[in-house]
Amino acid sequence: MSSLVKAAADAFQPWADLYGDSSLVKASVVFLHLGGLLVAGGFALAADRATLGLGRLGPEQRLEVVHELGETHRPVLAGLAVVIVSGVAMLAADLETLLPSVVFWAKMGGFALLLLNGLTLQRAERRLRGGDPGRQAWRSLHRAALRSAVLWFAVLFLGALLASS
Repeated sequence: MSSLVKAAADAFQPWADLYGDSSLVKASVVFLHLGGLLVAGGFALAADRATLGLGRLGPEQRLEVVHELGETHRPVLAGLAVVIVSGVAMLAADLETLLPSVVFWAKMGGFALLLLNGLTLQRAERRLRGGDPGRQAWRSLHRAALRSAVLWFAVLFLGALLASS
């Protein structure tokens, strides 16, 4: 273990002790993490489902759905904020175990890809709302929604794997 990780672990030791010694604190942090994931992932997956079903709709209906998709970003971002804060709290409670973990870094990489893909989704939505109904914009939105669904489940799986190790 590097001296930097050891120094960070020592700095967060009071939090790690509280987290490890209090079932209420630990359960509350895990609840917030899972609750944030439920809100963010639930809204995102519902939006992905609507996006993936756009091919069955006419042009005007498609644009109506795209306008509604923009309404999902606020609850997704609020849920992600809770996930990030609670995730940092869990990380701070167990730095020495998590920082060297390949699974942890795979989860963080998947989460980063999920965030970047969210920006791609927003960009495609803005182009379509701005009057670019071209095939490429629709394809970009469809591919981003598909990636989103896959990434949400991949990050969830990696989190479950991390919790079980």
